[in-house]
Amino acid sequence: MLARIFLVAALAWVLVGCATPPPEAPTPPPEAPTPTAPPAAPAPGLSTLPFEGGSLLLDTRSPACTVTLQGAMHEGTVRRLHTGLQQLQGARCSSRRLLLDTTAGELGSAITIGSMLRNHQFDTQVQAGRVCDTPCLLVFAAGTQRVLPLLPQPALLAFTPLPPDLDFGPRTCHSQPNAAQKLTLARYLNAMLPEPSSSTVLRQILAADCNGLARMGAQQALAIGLATSTVAR
Repeated sequence: MLARIFLVAALAWVLVGCATPPPEAPTPPPEAPTPTAPPAAPAPGLSTLPFEGGSLLLDTRSPACTVTLQGAMHEGTVRRLHTGLQQLQGARCSSRRLLLDTTAGELGSAITIGSMLRNHQFDTQVQAGRVCDTPCLLVFAAGTQRVLPLLPQPALLAFTPLPPDLDFGPRTCHSQPNAAQKLTLARYLNAMLPEPSSSTVLRQILAADCNGLARMGAQQALAIGLATSTVAR
């Protein structure tokens, strides 16, 4: 009888031991984070100055320095260009050229940018295949040399209507400059272009109509003295 009791107890101990789950495997330690490569440093001689709606790319890798203007022209663009011109003072530039790839622009900012470029003896060039509207055209006119490329794709100048003065009248499809704006435009173009080029360009701007934009190619721009070359650099 006592042996039978010991046998039952032994069987119970075995069954309890079988029902106990095995111990869990230890959790492996977390993997060490993969080191992140630092951002690539800009190439020597290249510098990007971003602003709202665009950027300026300064290239001083050769003595023929360039500044590429991409995007909109407004007060922020003017401030960035001022910074860029200061940076170029330390570069050994035998020539300076602004490459235009603009999308929109304010009239006052365009005139300010053009004046800054003329003061620093910049050439200007519309990027191949681009259409340069009135604010862009005003900046283009400021170049000492003005390049409107034919190749690989022709660049074009487009005489788009000026925005109206807020106190003068509602927005229409026609340019609506007031007397002060006309005088400012005339003085600016006279300072940038010889006659009769300046008067011809002014008439085209004042006659601009959004229902039928007047576009000018390289040969015509050469003929009236607005462009000086069709060979892009």
